[in-house]
Order: sequence, then structure tokens, then C-alpha cells
Amino acid sequence: MSNRVDFEEQNTISASAGQNDDFSEQKKREMREQLQSDVESFLQQGGQVQKIEDNVRADPPRKPTINYGAAPI
Repeated sequence: MSNRVDFEEQNTISASAGQNDDFSEQKKREMREQLQSDVESFLQQGGQVQKIEDNVRADPPRKPTINYGAAPI
């Protein structure tokens, strides 16, 4: 069996890819609307949104580990 995709299959894949792009755009729009709704609900219940500076990290920097040559021969 060959791994080569014939011309007809390739056209079918390309045509369906266009539909998937529309579908993914629709899904993205739905997700954005759901996120907006969730944020509005959170704020209405007294929640607050805080602006965090760009350089703040949740995990502190760690010393790099050097494992080169540590494996047994």
C-alpha cells in the first residue's frame, strides 16, 4: 500500500479543509462569547480583575541542571 495520496483524495481533503476553517472560526467566536459571558457574570457577582505586570512570574526562576555525561556508559 502506498503512502501517496491520489489527486482526487487531495481535492477532497482541500475542500473539506475550507469547511473546517469556517467551523473553527465559528467555534472560536462561540468560545469568545462564552468567555465574555463568564467574565460579565463573575464581575456582577462582585469579582474583580487585577492587572498584573508583564514581568511577573508565578514560578520563580530555577538554577539550570546540567546532566551532560551523567548517564552510565
